[in-house]
Amino acid sequence: MTNLHNHSISNTSEEPELSMEELDAKWDALENDPEFRKKPFWQRIVEIGKVVPQSEWRKHLPTDFARNFEHYMYGAPREDEEE
Repeated sequence: MTNLHNHSISNTSEEPELSMEELDAKWDALENDPEFRKKPFWQRIVEIGKVVPQSEWRKHLPTDFARNFEHYMYGAPREDEEE
């Protein structure tokens, strides 16, 4: 069984800059792989997450996403706004 905590976070200086076409090609390869489709949902999410470069995750996800999940998903007040 794959452990979600055992994946490594790459250093942004080591990441190759991928074009949108290259990212699309990686996504298409995953999406069309019959073995990928047989995997449990959570394993597919992990693999999809690996296609996106860490630099993009850092740019587009808020740093307080875990703490304020309900705010970002449902519009609830932010945890720091409730105080």
